[in-house]
Amino acid sequence: MTSASNECNRSHPPGIYNLEGLQFHDTPGPHGGDTEAQRHRPQGVPPEFRGFAGELIFILLCSMGLFLFGLFLGNVVIDQAVFPAKLGVSESNTPWLIGSFLLANGIAVIISGSLADLSNPKMLMILGFVWLVIWDVVGVFSISPSLPVLFFVVRAMQGLAIGVLQATSMSLLGRVYSPGIRKTRVFSVMSSMTPVGFLIGCLQGGALTVHLPWVFGSNAIVCFICAVASSFGIPSFSPKYGAFDTPLSLKDFDALGALLAAIGCGLIILGLTQGVPSGWSPYTYSLIMVGVLFLLLFSLAERRATRPLVDNRLWITPGFLPLAISYFLGYGAYVGGWMFFAVRFLLTIQDHAPIIVALYFIPNMICGVLATYIVSKTLHLFPGHWILIAGMVANTMGPVFFIPQTPNTTYWALSMPGIALATFGPDLTFAAASIFITSNVPRSFQGSAGSLLVTIQNLSAAIVTAIGDTIGKEVSKGDGYSLDLGALRSIWWFSLAISLAAAVVCIGFVRIPRSEEKNHLE
Repeated sequence: MTSASNECNRSHPPGIYNLEGLQFHDTPGPHGGDTEAQRHRPQGVPPEFRGFAGELIFILLCSMGLFLFGLFLGNVVIDQAVFPAKLGVSESNTPWLIGSFLLANGIAVIISGSLADLSNPKMLMILGFVWLVIWDVVGVFSISPSLPVLFFVVRAMQGLAIGVLQATSMSLLGRVYSPGIRKTRVFSVMSSMTPVGFLIGCLQGGALTVHLPWVFGSNAIVCFICAVASSFGIPSFSPKYGAFDTPLSLKDFDALGALLAAIGCGLIILGLTQGVPSGWSPYTYSLIMVGVLFLLLFSLAERRATRPLVDNRLWITPGFLPLAISYFLGYGAYVGGWMFFAVRFLLTIQDHAPIIVALYFIPNMICGVLATYIVSKTLHLFPGHWILIAGMVANTMGPVFFIPQTPNTTYWALSMPGIALATFGPDLTFAAASIFITSNVPRSFQGSAGSLLVTIQNLSAAIVTAIGDTIGKEVSKGDGYSLDLGALRSIWWFSLAISLAAAVVCIGFVRIPRSEEKNHLE
């Protein structure tokens, strides 16, 4: 038996339905592979599930990592003017509301992606949800002027668990689905959960502004339900096979690479997040420089690793590096350069209540779901880089519609179209980029490949937010949260510039073929 047959030896049960409900029967090709005819027709319900209902539950559970990411982000972004007073900390510590979350998330994603590929990812999913239940319960008691440190620890623990869920979900979906139309639609569904989670998180945080402990309490209930559902809704997987038909296990984990990458990303995010609160003291620069050094050491270690964290073939895949650069710039421009400060503008300059600002972001969810639906319907019809280019252009719409804003501008005039159009940016690009990355590595590298994309997101959000805060502080000469309209406009000009740069890189250098029915690389 070959390694390829171990990865691909799967046959569909009779009477399989594709996502449009069309029934067909098939016969596996030689050695468990697909025949030429099978590669040109939609895949059916994977054999791991008894029917479409089981597959749908599995997809929703795998999507909870991104849903909860958006939920926890929305919880604090919408109440960013409230938390400092409730915790008894300076407003200059506002970046830590998301910085502590992203710091732990970035470290966990790097490590858990490979762990999920080398073990049974079902257990990691269950442990991730249970970990969230525990720390959300602790979070109920952390919102107090006497316990500010505990609050930020809770946020970090949330980020740690979300990182595990995100990377493990990528591993699960990558093992179950081969590249093709069905995988495109599944990943599109998963991508749509981020804007859905963000809106619900904003509404939840806005509605519970005067009862903030219940934000954590309600999240604990959701995570408990997910933990129970995962115990029967996620299938178990046997170890994958590597070279020479040897089964992979945790002994193949690249501990050195994981350590170097985790320290590198952690130090960079820590230094950037602490930059503005500390006035960019020398130690923040030192943290960032040492973090970059560790990432360089990580790069050298990966070249010599027997089984690196990410398949080395991905780095030389045509179009990957410019895709990573454009995605880094585009995602950072949306989250750190526009969205975070757009909420701040609506809360402070226009003086709206958190629940009103949350309602203002309803177009974010609607257009986010629409964007992922467009990807699911077009990625197999058009080259993927056209979708990425459209997403990068959409990222510019946020600053374009917010730069002209004044304290008296009505919501319907500029805010609503800006929020709606900008949302197409991250949701078009994430769905297309995740499908491209996971389709160009073997099944045994799915989690680590997916974690790479999430790591890019975390770094870009932290870096651009830190730069934005620095620009705002220098322009307004204010402290922390006290950014005037001129400072916010300067930040949005910066966001517009890097959004355009991302689009130019994508137009000039990224080329992604249409999605096709095929097997993973071996």
